[in-house]
Amino acid sequence: MASGETLDHVDASWYSKLYPRWMDLLGDYVGSELFLIDGDAICQQALNDPLLALGKSQDCSFQLLHAVWSVEKLVSEFVSRRCNFEIVFFDRNDNLTLYGGDDTSPYVVSSRRLARTILKNHLQRLGVLVSTFESPADDNWARFSDSRQPICIFCNDGSQFTTAHRDDVTVNAVLLQRHFIFTMLSNGVAVVSLEATEFRGSKIISFVYEQNYLLKTQEELMELMKTCRESALQLLPKSQHQDAVGPATTPSTQVVETWVETAAHIYFQSNAPDTTNDTLFAVFLLHLIVLPYVPISDRSQKPVTLHPRLESKLRSHVVPIILDIMNQGLMKHGAERRPDIDGRLFLSLVVAFTNDPTPGEDLSGFLGRGAADGAEMLALLLHQHVESGRLSFSLAALSSALSRWRHKEGDVAPAPSSQTSLTLLPFHNDVFDECLKPIHLAPEVAPRAHPSSSSSSSESSRIGESEDFSQKSGWFTSTTTFTDDQHWHSSRKITEAFKEKRLVLYGERREDDRPLSKMELMFVKKKKERFRQRLMRNIHRQAATLTGAKGAPLQRLVIPCTKRLIKDLPTERESPSQHIPNLQQTSVNPKSKKGPKAQQPKLNSAEKLRQKIKDEKAIKITSELEVWWKQQLAQMEKLPTLEQKADHLHRVKGNAKRMEDPWLRIETLLYQVHLDVSRWIYDTKSGEPGVQAQYCVDILRTAAEIDSIGVVSDAAKLFLGSLLETIGLSDLNILKPSPVKPSETAKKLTFQPVRFAHRDRSKPPLYPFLRLPSHLIEFQLEHYGVYMDRSMDGQVDSRVSFVPDLWQRNVLDRLDKRESVLVIAPTSAGKTFISYYAMEQVLRESDDGVLVYVAPTKPLVNQIVAEISARFEKSLKSGSVWAEHTRDWRINEPHKCQILVTVPEMLAIMLLSPALAAKWVPRLRWIVLDEIHTIGQQEGGAVWEQLLLFAPCPIIGLSATIGNPEEFSQWLESVQEQHGFKFALIQHKHRYSHLRKFTYTMSQKPIEFKGLCSEPPSAVQPIYIHPMSVLLSGTRILPEDLALESGDCLTLFQAMVKVADQSSEKRGQLAKLEPPKFFARSRGRLLNQKDVLEYEATLKSLLADWSKEPDAYDKILRPIGEALSQGHEKCETMPDQKGKYTNLIHVVHDLQHRGNLPAILFNFDRYDCEVMARILLKELKAAETKWKASSPRWQNKLAKWEAWIAAAKQRQRASERPKKTKPQADELSMETKSWEEAFDPDEPLPEFSFAGPWSSYSKAELEEDIDELKRSGAQPWTMDALRVGIAVHHAGMSHKYRALIESLFRVGFVRVVIATGTLALGINMPVKTSVFAGDSVYLTALTYRQCAGRAGRRGMDLLGNVVFYGIPMQRIHRIMTSKVPPLTGNTPLTTTLSLRLCNLLYGSQQAPSAVNAINSVLRLPQLSLASSIVRDEVLHHLRFSIDYLRRMNLLSVKGEPLTMFPLVAHLYHTEPSNLALVALLQGGVLHRICASIDLNPIDTKRSLVAVLSHLFARRLLPRLYSGEDALERLRPPKSPSRIILPPLSPDAYRTLSEHNDLILETFRGYASSYATQYLSESSDNTLPLSKESLAHNIHQNASFMLTLRRKAVKVDVTSSFVANSGVTDSSLRTVVDLARTARSGLHLDKNAIPGLDNLLALDGRVVNGYILDFFTHGQVQALVEANWVRLSDVWFSLQEFSLALATLQTGLEHYMKAAAADPNFDTESSEEQDDQLEEERDEIEEDTLDPGATLTFPVKAAGVTDGDWKVYRTIVLTRREFNEKFKAMWA
Repeated sequence: MASGETLDHVDASWYSKLYPRWMDLLGDYVGSELFLIDGDAICQQALNDPLLALGKSQDCSFQLLHAVWSVEKLVSEFVSRRCNFEIVFFDRNDNLTLYGGDDTSPYVVSSRRLARTILKNHLQRLGVLVSTFESPADDNWARFSDSRQPICIFCNDGSQFTTAHRDDVTVNAVLLQRHFIFTMLSNGVAVVSLEATEFRGSKIISFVYEQNYLLKTQEELMELMKTCRESALQLLPKSQHQDAVGPATTPSTQVVETWVETAAHIYFQSNAPDTTNDTLFAVFLLHLIVLPYVPISDRSQKPVTLHPRLESKLRSHVVPIILDIMNQGLMKHGAERRPDIDGRLFLSLVVAFTNDPTPGEDLSGFLGRGAADGAEMLALLLHQHVESGRLSFSLAALSSALSRWRHKEGDVAPAPSSQTSLTLLPFHNDVFDECLKPIHLAPEVAPRAHPSSSSSSSESSRIGESEDFSQKSGWFTSTTTFTDDQHWHSSRKITEAFKEKRLVLYGERREDDRPLSKMELMFVKKKKERFRQRLMRNIHRQAATLTGAKGAPLQRLVIPCTKRLIKDLPTERESPSQHIPNLQQTSVNPKSKKGPKAQQPKLNSAEKLRQKIKDEKAIKITSELEVWWKQQLAQMEKLPTLEQKADHLHRVKGNAKRMEDPWLRIETLLYQVHLDVSRWIYDTKSGEPGVQAQYCVDILRTAAEIDSIGVVSDAAKLFLGSLLETIGLSDLNILKPSPVKPSETAKKLTFQPVRFAHRDRSKPPLYPFLRLPSHLIEFQLEHYGVYMDRSMDGQVDSRVSFVPDLWQRNVLDRLDKRESVLVIAPTSAGKTFISYYAMEQVLRESDDGVLVYVAPTKPLVNQIVAEISARFEKSLKSGSVWAEHTRDWRINEPHKCQILVTVPEMLAIMLLSPALAAKWVPRLRWIVLDEIHTIGQQEGGAVWEQLLLFAPCPIIGLSATIGNPEEFSQWLESVQEQHGFKFALIQHKHRYSHLRKFTYTMSQKPIEFKGLCSEPPSAVQPIYIHPMSVLLSGTRILPEDLALESGDCLTLFQAMVKVADQSSEKRGQLAKLEPPKFFARSRGRLLNQKDVLEYEATLKSLLADWSKEPDAYDKILRPIGEALSQGHEKCETMPDQKGKYTNLIHVVHDLQHRGNLPAILFNFDRYDCEVMARILLKELKAAETKWKASSPRWQNKLAKWEAWIAAAKQRQRASERPKKTKPQADELSMETKSWEEAFDPDEPLPEFSFAGPWSSYSKAELEEDIDELKRSGAQPWTMDALRVGIAVHHAGMSHKYRALIESLFRVGFVRVVIATGTLALGINMPVKTSVFAGDSVYLTALTYRQCAGRAGRRGMDLLGNVVFYGIPMQRIHRIMTSKVPPLTGNTPLTTTLSLRLCNLLYGSQQAPSAVNAINSVLRLPQLSLASSIVRDEVLHHLRFSIDYLRRMNLLSVKGEPLTMFPLVAHLYHTEPSNLALVALLQGGVLHRICASIDLNPIDTKRSLVAVLSHLFARRLLPRLYSGEDALERLRPPKSPSRIILPPLSPDAYRTLSEHNDLILETFRGYASSYATQYLSESSDNTLPLSKESLAHNIHQNASFMLTLRRKAVKVDVTSSFVANSGVTDSSLRTVVDLARTARSGLHLDKNAIPGLDNLLALDGRVVNGYILDFFTHGQVQALVEANWVRLSDVWFSLQEFSLALATLQTGLEHYMKAAAADPNFDTESSEEQDDQLEEERDEIEEDTLDPGATLTFPVKAAGVTDGDWKVYRTIVLTRREFNEKFKAMWA
C-alpha cells in the first residue's frame, strides 16, 4: 500500500472519527494536574514561524535569537498561568522537527537540526523539568508515565505538513505524527493540539483528543500504525548520532566553549583544505567572538545580499557543513552558556571582507578591541590549525581570500522612520475625558506605518481626520443618533414596563388604536392567556415537588405590602430587628437551652382563657393518643413473628401527624428498642461480630434519638440504662435528666420489655453475646460514623427555622448588615437558605426593591422560579413578586417585579441599558450570583466579570468549587470596597454527608437479565474505593476535600501500623494516635464529626511527613495504598464499549437491590446518554417478555382478563336489563370494581421497572403527561422509558420533557436519570447515588465534584454514594486527587463593550449608575489582568477603540451611538464578526448580493446565508479534510450536503481585507502611541522567561560596528528579538502578528483587538458549510453524517444562527426607523405582539404582506434607499425560510 493510500486508510478508519473537543483546558480539563508538552512540538512551533529567518530555503540566515525568544515566549504562556507541566523529548521523533514541510535540502535540515539541539539545551535552563526518551516504546518512558501519570500531552497533529501535493516525504511525516498520537491515546494519555492552542487572557484553549485504552485491542490498526512508523523513518531526514552529553567543563576565562573548540577540530579533520571554505569557517568562528559585543538593537538586520555564486556555495555546501559540525560539538560536550549564532551578522562579516575593509586597518579598528583580543585568544587555542595555514584571523588574509566574491551593493542608509502621523479623530465626552486623562497624548496623534499594499494605501486615503462619513458610500451610512430603548429581539420598547400606555405600529390606521383586527386580537389574546395558564400550571406543579432541607414540602409565606418604596427608605438603614420581623416561621427545639433567654409576656384574662382551652385540648389529644397506641400494641402482640411486628411498627411511625407528639414518639422508639433486643436474642448468628455491631448501632441510634427528645419516665430511663450497661455503653452519658412534671416521670412503660439481664448483676450474663464487638471508641469509628452528630457549633437562631452552624450564622449577620459575601461550601452543606433569606428581606423592606438571582443555566433558572413561587406570596399594586428572563424566554415583566431570576447575559444587557439606568438600576438591593465559579469558564465567563464590576448593590456569591478562594476573594473585596460595600469571605470546607466511592467489576461475557426480583450476578459487584488508595498513584499532595469517614480513618491507622513495624520512631508516633488514647477526652459522650475531622487531619499530617522520606513511595505510600485497595485487582480488565453497555443493566439492578436508588448516571456525551437509556429499556422489555412467555401465573391471569374482555357485551346487556326490585343501599355499597377493570397487560410489571410507587403521582397523570409529550414531538422511546422510571436529561431535550423529568424524579417516580452536566449545577434533584458512566475529557476536577455532590443532600441522606463505572482505576485515582483549578478571568474590555458603554452613558443622560459602571470597568482591578498589566493600557485600548468606532461610523464626536449600533451591540458575543457585518453593509457587499432578490430569490438567499455563515456559523474542518480529493473520499454516498462552505466572494474578501487593514492601522497606532510615550526609555533586551539580558548600550567606533548600526532596522512596537529576523513595525500585516511579536512592557491581546485575520486567512483549511447545507436541504441526518455535527449539537447550532438572523432583522428595523423621513415613524408593538407570539406575527405577515415586508415595515418608508430596502427584505425572507425548516426539525 502506497504512503498516500495508507494515510487515507488511517484517517478514514480511525483519525477522522476522533472528534476532538474544543475546550478551556485550565478551567474545564487539566486544572492543576500534571500534563506534558512534546519538546519537538515546541521547537516546531518556533522554527515553522514564517517571520523567523532560520532554515528558510531562499535565505542563508540563522537567526537563533529570534527562535530562542519564541520558545521562551511559548513556554512562558504556560508558566504565567501557573500550569503544572513538564517537557519531554522523544529522540526518535526528531525527524518531524528536521523536516520543515517544504524543503529537505541539506541547508534546511542542518539548520533545523542544530536549532533543535540548541533549543532543547536551552529549555533545560528555564526551570522546567525536561526529560528525554528514545521513543514512546522506551521502558524508561513507561516507568515515567506510570509514576507521573500525566493527564495529557501537548503535541502537533501533523497538520503543519499538509500540502496540496502530498509528496511521499510529507505524507510520511503526517503518518509519523499520527502514530505518535495513536501511541499516546492507546496508553491512556490524552492528546492536545499545540498547534491549535490559543492563549486567551488567562485561559488556554485547544482541541483535546480523548484517550482510549481499547485501541490496543484493534490488532489490524496496531499493525498498520507500526508499519507506518517504520516506513516514515526511512524517508524522513535522519538525525545525527548523539553521544551522552556530559556536563560542560569550559573554563570561565576561555573565549569560546569546549563544544566550539571541538567543532573546529572536527571541521579541519573531516574536510579537505579549501581556501574559500576555510576562510568562511574562520569568519563564522570570528562572528561567534563578535556577538557578545553587538547590542541587540544592532542585530536587527535585513537579509544580506551576496554574490549569487557565493550565496549558492554557502547554502548548498559550506553552511550545512558548519552547522552539522557545530551540532556534533554541542551534542558531545553540551554548553555552559546559551549558544548564540547569528546568520545575518556572519553574512555581514562575509560581505565586509569581500568588499575589502579600509586599507591599513587592523582587526581592532575593524571589530573593536574586545573582539580583536578574543580572536587572538582563539587563534592561540587552535594554534595547530593556524600553523598549518588553514586558519587565520588576519584582516588582510580574510579579505584576500574572499575578495573575488565581491558583489556591488548600494550603500544602505539608515532606515528612515517608517512612521507617519495619523491624527486621531476628534472625541470629547466629559466622563470619558476624565477617565482618559492619565494617558492623554501630548499631541493627539496616532503614529501609523506606511502600508505596503495597494489596498492599504487606498484604505489610508479614506480615513483622514476630516472625512465626511456620509460620502463614504451609499449604503447604511445614516449618521442619525440612535436611541436604545427597545428590546434586541423585537420592536417593543423597554420603557413600556414603566407605563400603562399601549403603543401601535407604523403604517396602520390609528383610529381604533389596534394593530390587528378584532377577531385577530381576540384570537391572540385567548392564545396568550391559554399559554400563560399552561405555563403557570407547570410552574406550580414543579413547585409542589420541591422540598425543604429536611424533605418536607415548602410552606408558602404570605408577606403583606409595606407601602414603602426604595426612595422612602432612610439613608442609614435601620437594624433588621427594628423594621423586619422574624424572617421565618421559627420552630425552635424546646429541648435546647442555648440562645438568648426569652422573657415570658404577661397574659390578660382573655389570653389566659385561650391558653387554658389550649392546654385542655392538648390533654385530650394525649389521652386519645394513649388509647390509640395501646390498641396498636395489642395488635402487634398478636402477630406471630418479630419481623411482622417490626413492619407494623414501621407503619405506625409513618403516621407523621401523630408522631409530632413527643410522648408517642418516645413510646414507639422504646418499643423499637424492645424489638431490636428481641431479634438479637433470637438471631441464629447473634454472636458474630458483624451481627453484634449492627444491633448495637440500631440500639444506640434509637437511644440517641430518645435522648434528643427527652426521657419522660423513670421506667423508660431504667430500661434504657440497664440495656446500655449490659451492652457496654454505660460510659456514654446520653440519658440526660430533663425538666418534666413528676406525674410524667412516674409513668410506666406501656409494654412489657424483653428480659435481657439478671437482676443480680453478680451473676454471669444472661446472654453473653449482648455486648459490643470491640472497644467503644473503635466501635464508633468503624460502625457508627454515619450517624454521628454533623453540626458545626450549631445554635438556635430565631431568624431561621433550623439550627444553623456557626458559618451559617456568620452569613446571616453579614446579610443583616447589607454586606457583600462570598460563600464557599460543599454541596449539601446548607447554602440554599441564604438566597431566600435575602429575598424575604427585600420583600419585607419595600414594595419596589429588587433582588436579582443569576443562575448559569436555564434549568436552574426554571427551578428557582418554581421554588420562589412556592415560598413567597405578596399582593403588589402593580407588577409581580417574581419574573423569569432568559435569552429566549420571559415570564412576567422583568422590570416590574421584586425578584428577577435570570441568566448572566440578560442581566448584563439590563445593566447596560440606558432606559433602565435611571429607573430600574437604583432599585437593586441584592444580586445573587449562584455557581459564581462559572466566571472562570471560557464561554460566558467575561459576562460574570462584567456583572461584578457593574453591580450597583451588594452581591451574594455562592459556590461549592473555587480553586483559589483567597485570591479570588481578594479581588472581589477590592471591587466591592470601591463600590462602597464591605465584603466577607465565608468558607466551610466539610460536607454534611460523606460520599462513599465504589467501582464495579464487569463480566467479560454477556449475562442474562432475569428481572429485578432476581439476585444481581456475582460477576458484577461493587468494589469499595478507600480514599487513601489513591496513594498508589504516587501522589504526595492530597486535595483538601479528599475526606475520610471515621471507618476510613481507622483502616488508615491500621495500615500505617503495618508499615511502621520496622521503625521504632514511627511506632512511637502512631502510639499517640491509637483511637482509645487519641479520643480519651471524649469519654462520657458519643464521638461527633468534629472529633473525626481532627483525627483525620492528624493522620494525614503524619503521613505527609512520612512521604518526604527517601523512597517513600516504595516503602510507605505503595504498601499503605495496596493495603487499602482490596478487590481493586478485579477491576483491572476493562471491557470495550459494548461490554459497558451490556453490564449496565446489572449495575443499575445492583443499585436497586441495595437500596441505592434513585441515581443519576452522568455521561458527558448526549448521544451516549440516549444509547444507555435505550439499552436499559430494551433489557427490561426483553426480560419481561421472556418472563411472560414462560410464566403460567401470568398466562392464567391474562386468559382471565381476555375472557372478561370477551364478556363485556354480556355485562353491558345485563346492566341494561331492567330490575324488578329496587336495590338496597347495602347492596349498592358492596358493588366494587373488579381487578380486570384496572388491569393493563401492556403496563410494565414492577419487577421489570425502576419506577417508584404510585403515591403522589397517579397513572392517569402519567398518561396525561405522556400525551402532552407526544404533542410536543417527544420521541416514542423516551415515553416508553418514562413508564419504567428511566429518563434522559441533557440540553438537547425539550424544555417540557426536562421539567417533567425533574418533577417526577423529586416525587420518586423516575428513579434512574442518565444525564450530562446539565444536572450538576445546583438542580434540586437529591439522589442516593451519583454514577459516572464512562470516562470523558469533560470529567474534570470541577465536574467530578459538582456531579458527585448531587448524592447525599443535607437533611435527606446520611450518606451519598459515588460509583465509577467503566473507568480504569488509574483514572479514578487521578480524578479523586485532582484539584479544582483556580478561577481566572477573561478579556476585560472589548471594542464592542466600549461602544455599549458609550451608549449607556448617552442614553441614560449620564445617570449615576451609568457613570459608576464606566468607572468600574476602567478604574477597578480586573480578574483577568495580570499584575504586570497596568490600567493605562486598558485606557489606551479604550481610546483607540473609540477612534476605530468613529472611523466605522458607529460613534459620534460626543460619544453618541449612531444608527448601526444595534447590529454591533446585540451581537456582542460574536465579535469581531459583528463589526465585519457592518463593514459588509457599509461597503455595499450585501446590497450587491440582495439586488437580485426579485429576479432570482433562491440563489440570492443562499448567497446571503453563505456570507452570514462565514460570520456567525464558522466551523473549520480538520486539516485532514483540506487536502486534494480528501473530502470526496470521506463524503457519504448520495449525501445532499456540499459540506464545504464556498469561500468568500472576491467582493466580500476585498471589503473585509480593507476593513482589516483599518483595524490593523488603528491598533498599530494604539501600540505605537503607548510604546512611544511610555516605553521609549526602557530597554527591550531581556528574554521573557529566563530573564537573560543581552547587550543593549555598547558604543563602539569600530568600522564594522558602525556599519551594523547604520543598517539596523528601528522598531518601537516589535520585540528586538523578533527584529533579529529583520521584522519591522510596518512589515507586520496581521493583528495576530502585531500582538504576538510585541516588545516587553507592551501587552497586546489579539482577542481584544477585533481583527479579521481568522476570517481571511484559512491556512489551507476549509469551513464547514453546515448552515448553508441545512438551509438548502433541511435534513438533520445529513448534518450528522456528512457535516460531522454531533446530533446533540444540531439544535443549538441552528438556534444560534436563527437568533443571529432575528437580531439582524431587528437591527435593520431600528436603523430604518431612524433613517425614515416620517417624523411620526414608530415601530413599537403592542403588548399583544410580545416576543412570545412571534409565530402568530410571522403567519399574519406571510399571508397579508408583500414578500419580505413585515408588520413593522409593510411598505418601504420614505428616507430608506432602494438598496437598503432590498437588503432588509432579503433578510426577512431568508429568516422565514430558515425558521420554517428549523421549526420542522423540532415542532
